[in-house]
Amino acid sequence: MCWDCDDYYGSGTDPDLTDLDTDLDSSSQCSEYSSLSEAPGEEVVGDYGGETYIPDKQPVAKRVRTDKGTDIGTALAVKRSGRRKKTLSLIVTVPIDILLEICSFLEPVDLLHLFHAHKAFHKVLSSNHAASVWKAARVNRGGVPDCMPGMSEAEWADLLFGGTDCHECGRKRVWDIDFGIRRRVCQPCLNENLVCKSAFPFEFSEYDPIILDLIPFSSIGVEDHDHDYIADSACKFFWSDDIEKMAKELEVYLKPGAEQALEDFKQSRKKYVDSDSNHIEVCDAWVANDCAQQSLYARELRSQNTKLFQARLVDLGHDAKDVERMFDNHHYGVLDKEFTDARWKRLIPKVEHKLAQLQEEWRLEKQTEVSCIRESKLLTMYHKYVRPLPQGIVPPPHDFLKLCDIAEFIKSPPTADTKSDVQPCDAFAEKIPDFCADYMHKKKLELTRLLALPTDAVQDTTTLQSQGIDAPDDTLMQLATSVFQCTYPRSFPLITWDKVQYHQGSSSHSQRMAPQSSYALMMSISPCKFLISQRGVAAARSLLSLVGLDAKTTTATTMDDLQCRFFCSNCSPKPENGGSYRMAMNWRQGVFHYVENQNPSHKEPRWKLLSIGQLYVIQNSPAPEYPAATEEVWRCNKCNVYHGGPTTKAIVIKHMKSHGIITPTEGIDFSYDQGLIEKPPPAPKFFVTPQTRKPSKPRTTQKSKSSTGSVYRCQHCNGSDRTFVLEGVKEHIKVKHDIKSSHEGPDFCKIK
Repeated sequence: MCWDCDDYYGSGTDPDLTDLDTDLDSSSQCSEYSSLSEAPGEEVVGDYGGETYIPDKQPVAKRVRTDKGTDIGTALAVKRSGRRKKTLSLIVTVPIDILLEICSFLEPVDLLHLFHAHKAFHKVLSSNHAASVWKAARVNRGGVPDCMPGMSEAEWADLLFGGTDCHECGRKRVWDIDFGIRRRVCQPCLNENLVCKSAFPFEFSEYDPIILDLIPFSSIGVEDHDHDYIADSACKFFWSDDIEKMAKELEVYLKPGAEQALEDFKQSRKKYVDSDSNHIEVCDAWVANDCAQQSLYARELRSQNTKLFQARLVDLGHDAKDVERMFDNHHYGVLDKEFTDARWKRLIPKVEHKLAQLQEEWRLEKQTEVSCIRESKLLTMYHKYVRPLPQGIVPPPHDFLKLCDIAEFIKSPPTADTKSDVQPCDAFAEKIPDFCADYMHKKKLELTRLLALPTDAVQDTTTLQSQGIDAPDDTLMQLATSVFQCTYPRSFPLITWDKVQYHQGSSSHSQRMAPQSSYALMMSISPCKFLISQRGVAAARSLLSLVGLDAKTTTATTMDDLQCRFFCSNCSPKPENGGSYRMAMNWRQGVFHYVENQNPSHKEPRWKLLSIGQLYVIQNSPAPEYPAATEEVWRCNKCNVYHGGPTTKAIVIKHMKSHGIITPTEGIDFSYDQGLIEKPPPAPKFFVTPQTRKPSKPRTTQKSKSSTGSVYRCQHCNGSDRTFVLEGVKEHIKVKHDIKSSHEGPDFCKIK
């Protein structure tokens, strides 16, 4: 049988407090509840949880000096000079009948203490005269069942109240008593020593199976690892030692002429087993009821002691709320016994120390909680302001939180009012514009100092030292030769400050994946480090030289206005459809082309300027849309809705209606996120050798040919303009709307 006595025996004890009350009063040692030990690291235990007494493991006691002729179980008291000390040593001189009368008022656990405390008591309580005392103790305890057949009163009391150690291996905290085999045994020992009735012929082939009818069987059983526990009532388990003992007893009756004695023995044993089985049910029922009563008593006592403990701590000047909180979820093992002045004196120093520790923990928890709330509110406010700004000029959020007064506010002690803890956050909003402007100023200054370095110098913003330049030069950063590059791997060249300010660095991919920046993502953003793109500068200088412009004064805007196109002389014409073509690049595409192609054929930049006729052909050729309308890089310029997460062009144009703009203009009303599109559009092809055959068309299957000319629309997709061929719309309805067999009319319609 399994008992659930956690409420009674206690849980959540704190060794810091339980080790204070190990020196129990002598008056409390005779109480059942004195077994609720407060030793370090041990749980509080009760009737079924005291220390098991094992006589042969106790140290040998010295022989008590006695005079001849003294009564059994008595000894002379040692004469002491002077004032007598309080002692119980004279109790052994009490006459036996009076001693037994006194013991009749005790409970079984108290008798067990006496039984194991002194040889004289052991002898007296083992005598037949003490049987009535044990019975009275069982009544005092609350209707403890009679002994199991064949057990003495002392053995029965020891089984019930003698501790929670396994009788086989000594394992602690074994709550279950197997009344069938009359042992308190842990589950591993049960698994090892119990024998199933069906397995008896294999394990004890030399014995007669009739033995199993003559011995009691387990009331718990073994553990089945596949099915938790064997619950088949027909499956009986027997203790292996009981089988061996019964086999030896039967040997006496196996002699010739002992047939009748053997039969009488079998009948008596069968009656014994039957009565034993009935008594097991009584014992199991009592244990369940007693455990519930003890648990209720423990909860009531704990509640009463909690109030008493709290009242005393408050009287000593401690905060009532802190004291109540201390005992909300823990009783620390000190509330399960009645309080005495001696216990209180022993416990109060440790309890006050524990309370001080808890108050410090609560203070730190509250500080951490309030600091996190403040940080979250500040970051939300900060992110709302910087979201529309180019990502390249947005300071890292953790730098904003490190500002002197902001960091001091975050770490300041919390107040009693939660609202007042976060109200000052709004006052820091006015610091954000100046903070961002100062960051942009520093960024420009670093880039200006980079541009002032000699061309062959290899330095970046992390190693650059002051060179006497204390102000950024905006004109210098707009030159066509001002080509930067992020130190992050596979970074594109950034032409002028205009591209640097939109550069998102390593965070661009993360922001694509999670447009609404979370706290962790925002705090992970670190500022990019830049250096001069040497190949980019070389390409820009060669292009400027080709068109006859000064590299020291020509801006990127001037080069854009020229609308010149260039062939890379390092690249050979590529064949296509019988002809050959070369890429007609503008100057920005040329810079990217030279930076990305670092093979031996592009050791130095070489270009050829397109003629006016060639340029006319390029300008009159339709250019593909860039970036594509389907790319999620578009956002509204009238609000911040899509600044955190760009979307497709069609969605943004539809969104513009909310601003009352029916025909929005790209670049004014909406635009694409330049931080996500850092590369220029692909350069167009110019065929230096005309094509001799038409471009090949994609192959079409017979299935697609059969559907040519008919266009259908799904009836279940409300508001969708998507069109399909016949097979496509059927497959769409099958997958998307889970309609296996679709028909024209209710499921799809023909639009042409």
